[in-house]
Amino acid sequence: MFRVTFACFVLFPGSAALSAEPVLKQIHGTWRSQKQMVLIDTERMLGNLDDARPFQRDALWLRDISGRMVVFEIGRRRFIGFFDRNELRLTGDGIEGSAVLHRR
Repeated sequence: MFRVTFACFVLFPGSAALSAEPVLKQIHGTWRSQKQMVLIDTERMLGNLDDARPFQRDALWLRDISGRMVVFEIGRRRFIGFFDRNELRLTGDGIEGSAVLHRR
């Protein structure tokens, strides 16, 4: 828990860090569709986009949080995600149009 709080204060100075913590809990997890997999580990601020390399982790950067919409990067790829409970609507690098993923 300390790591998440610390990461919040580094990424979101001041009162924004306090409002970011529920979002970090909401986006944490493995999200899948038939074609796509996104692992978001907000405890360690790492992510994975390659289902064939399950132990690969790249840096996770949260660029903007606006309600349930989160702009984030995993490695050098940028995404916009709309998180609604266990559903993620995702667009960004390497995704044609948008994809709907579910938390597994």
